[in-house]
Amino acid sequence: MIAVALLTAICLNHDIVGRGFFHGIFFFPVMLSPVVVALTRQWILQRNGALNGLISGVGLTPVNWLVFPNTAFFWSVFVTVWAHMGFYTIILLAGLQAIPRDVYEAAKMDSATPWRVFTRITLPLLKPVMLVVFILAVIRSVQTFDELYVLTGGGPGSATMLMVQYIYEVGFATQPRNFGLAAAASLFLGPALLIFTGIQMRIS
Repeated sequence: MIAVALLTAICLNHDIVGRGFFHGIFFFPVMLSPVVVALTRQWILQRNGALNGLISGVGLTPVNWLVFPNTAFFWSVFVTVWAHMGFYTIILLAGLQAIPRDVYEAAKMDSATPWRVFTRITLPLLKPVMLVVFILAVIRSVQTFDELYVLTGGGPGSATMLMVQYIYEVGFATQPRNFGLAAAASLFLGPALLIFTGIQMRIS
């Protein structure tokens, strides 16, 4: 998600035609309800959905995208990235626009390659913003529930079941309800997030 958001922010940071329009396009999914996002994608990916309609139109065999573990997991990741990348794109774009332009002009005068400019100028100066984005993205990833619960229900089997849905299933949805195990899993999330955050801050 962060890699896609960074690539998108770099593209939007250039003087392209309709840049304001693309800002809105990428940020629009963030304003939607996660349930709306999941229901929309479910309508596209179901057996008789829009995607299979296009596939049938070109003479290929429709695919049950949400039935097989590999394809269900891929589309779960795709939907999650599509729904939330706009938020991180805006943050990274703000960080890119805060970098002084004269630094890039000096690099251009020194005939620096685009890759060298990216690795030696953009990334180091973007490091504080990247740290914030990393921490927010990890927390949000751990909290992912709505989209996957509506899209796949955690299935097939447990292929797309994440920690929060596991807590919900164990503590509330299945019989007998195991409140102790659900509470233990909930308490595990706090220290896990602290450890991930500490590692990211240490690396950065």
